[in-house]
Amino acid sequence: MEILQEQLRAKKAGISYAMLTVAESEGTTPCKLGKKMLLLEDGATFGTIGGGELERQALEDSAKAIKDGQSFFKHYDHKPTYEEPGLGCSFKVSILVEVVRPLLQLVICGGGHVGSAVLRLAKNLHFETILIDNRAIDQIQDQIELAERFIPCEAYEAGILNGNIRDGAYYICCASTHTQDKSALKGILQKRFAYLGMLGSMRKTTEMYRQLEAEGIGRELIEQIHCPVGLDICDMSPEEVAFSILAEILMVKNSGTGKSRMDIR
Repeated sequence: MEILQEQLRAKKAGISYAMLTVAESEGTTPCKLGKKMLLLEDGATFGTIGGGELERQALEDSAKAIKDGQSFFKHYDHKPTYEEPGLGCSFKVSILVEVVRPLLQLVICGGGHVGSAVLRLAKNLHFETILIDNRAIDQIQDQIELAERFIPCEAYEAGILNGNIRDGAYYICCASTHTQDKSALKGILQKRFAYLGMLGSMRKTTEMYRQLEAEGIGRELIEQIHCPVGLDICDMSPEEVAFSILAEILMVKNSGTGKSRMDIR
């Protein structure tokens, strides 16, 4: 029961983990068939698959698997190291290690034309899409259905701060008014984020940045905002703007250059 509770807690908190299960067991061994053990990315463990050197080796392999994001199935042979024959037992155990890593969160602040296009395109990428919008649900039902999760709000700042969004999320501000975008920015800039982009002209951007600085937000934070948002690859249709935004997000996520692969040597 403890393992299940900790597994659910890790999922909710967005923590990577590995579940170890004894899938095959041969010989006299404490590693009984079906025994399970949970390893969290910070090294915490719950349960046991039998202890000893074999468990230590399996945990070491599993910790590497969490970093690599790769599940595996491995056979372990245990042979006694005692010099005197007859002491200790030989056995073979197969361990299934299932690695679970949380999806990165992509937060769309405003489900307008561009926001809706981002939601549609992001379905083919490995993100948990979260829509935040302050409009009535019946006005944005289609957009809500496109998202993995919907956070209703009156003010975007409050929706972001109270919406159970993990650190390291990717944000796009594309609300229907400058005031709403500013509210979203004020919330996001209080959190740790991997990417923050905002739709808008240079004129809008300059004025909004001036207001944010006047309200005490540091310039070093403001300079992390991508605005105008997206790569220079599109016309100004919502679909192509959305594509260019996601291209920029992938560039940041994967530490890319934005160059054509043909030009990279």
